[in-house]
Amino acid sequence: MVKLAEIKQENILCAAVEIFQAKGLEQASMEAISKQAEVSKRTLYKYYPTKEALFSAIVERLFANVISIHQIAFDATQSVADQLTDVARQEVDLVSSECFISLARVVCSESIRSQKYASLILQDVQQLENCKGLEKWIRGGIEAGKLNVDCPHIASEQFLSSLKCITFYPQLFAHQPPASEAEREIAIKMAVKQFVNTYEKTN
Repeated sequence: MVKLAEIKQENILCAAVEIFQAKGLEQASMEAISKQAEVSKRTLYKYYPTKEALFSAIVERLFANVISIHQIAFDATQSVADQLTDVARQEVDLVSSECFISLARVVCSESIRSQKYASLILQDVQQLENCKGLEKWIRGGIEAGKLNVDCPHIASEQFLSSLKCITFYPQLFAHQPPASEAEREIAIKMAVKQFVNTYEKTN
């Protein structure tokens, strides 16, 4: 059962995302956030004493979503294409969601606007260095003798970027409508095909 405190915190975070998107972090006020979240300022300060604390919570939420779908291990008994397709569908479902795009828009805009907030984000990114699931999956494929990849990190970034250029970046930066189901499937199919053709070992 969800606790009232958790509901209040969720409402506060959602309100902060809306206010930060509309006004930017520097111009946003804690009073406006408390009104949007329909909580008292006392309650707001209880959970998040500063705007910086709220921003950090938004960054943590964004990266927590990323980590949650990247806990994958290479399975030598399954085809590379099937495994990668599953990963791609999870990634696309995540980055296409309205919630994720809203979080990412706030984080990106504030990191561009402020060196201070960019530094906060960098700290969180550095903590994710050991949580790169797709890169670990690729390394597992190399160890299993199924993949031939010289630089797993670059291969991972290329694969994810090929998905995001259709299902995430246009929506994030240009406020384009979500990619259609057909477009998403085409993007996944092409990204997987390119990866397999480039990196899968053939007997």
